[in-house]
Amino acid sequence: MAAPRKLGRITVAQAADRYQEWLRLRVAMGALAASTQEAYARDVAEFVRLIGPQVVLDDVEAEDIELALVRIANAPDRRYTRRRKLDPRGEPAVGRGLHARARWLASVRGLFRWAADNGYVQVDPTPRVSRVRVPQRAKGARLGLSVEEALALRETPAALPSTKSNTVRADQRLALRDEVILRLLTETGPRVSEICAANRDDVRVHEETGQYVLRIRAGKGGKSRDVPLSPTLVELIRRYEQQERPRPPRELDEDARADAERALVVTIRGRRMTPRDIQRMVHRHVRFMPAHLRQQVTPHGLRHTAATVLLRYAHTDVATVADILGHADIATTSIYLDPSAVAAAQALQRSPLAQPEPVRAAESAG
Repeated sequence: MAAPRKLGRITVAQAADRYQEWLRLRVAMGALAASTQEAYARDVAEFVRLIGPQVVLDDVEAEDIELALVRIANAPDRRYTRRRKLDPRGEPAVGRGLHARARWLASVRGLFRWAADNGYVQVDPTPRVSRVRVPQRAKGARLGLSVEEALALRETPAALPSTKSNTVRADQRLALRDEVILRLLTETGPRVSEICAANRDDVRVHEETGQYVLRIRAGKGGKSRDVPLSPTLVELIRRYEQQERPRPPRELDEDARADAERALVVTIRGRRMTPRDIQRMVHRHVRFMPAHLRQQVTPHGLRHTAATVLLRYAHTDVATVADILGHADIATTSIYLDPSAVAAAQALQRSPLAQPEPVRAAESAG
């Protein structure tokens, strides 16, 4: 039997650095997406700041983590730097939401699991930390938009005043770009990080089908896939590149300029867009929807919309939709089936076993 590993007493800061090295290795091996590693890095860095960089990791108790979690709950949401965060009722919200807290705790749990495996802690304290209970959405609740709402949202860029008008804000002068992104999100539902990472030459003709696709080079888990593009979307991309796409600013260094030139979608200043840029763009266009159709939605909600429409209205099988969305398991895709009372009633009406039986109908007639 192997001898027990000797405990390595390292500080919280040292543990975080070594953990980050291990995460970067997983990204290089294709076992972890770069965006996931970046999210872990931000959460772990905040953990180091709250606990104290010089504290020995093995001395951290569950109570210390719970206290840090309380401070996280009251800390400003890092995503909202230019405008106030609102709660579901439209009122100003204080601190970070349950989902943000749950993700932060999951990142810390990952750090301690790695530390326990490598002999840096005698006992992992995180199982004794109270869980952050994130409310589950009710069965049938809609995270995305209806078909009518999605069409209304996609029409908002073209409905804005002329892009040459002096009254239009700078961030509203890229109507073609915004329509490209909204169509991508609602037609085939790529992740926001995948759109931001896409390059111009990733739009190409597929070798087997002869149809245009967007090559997702590094999706979740480092996996690549081809996302089909409609002819309308391909034409919009061409018009955006020819008529509207800003040039990179001259002050950029050579590498940054080359990256901006490669990017599929860029900001008004010609730089590659970030997920936060797209989130703000979607939020802005929601305000221009007709009042009777206006619904608050996130880019992930539009991904939900695409999946629901493909499954329910395009009658696409779950396995195919899983390939389009980049899901490793079709069980993940099944949550987008989005059942409802209306859909259930319609399904029952279509069932051949729910139709009147001819013999009994004849007997009743007699």
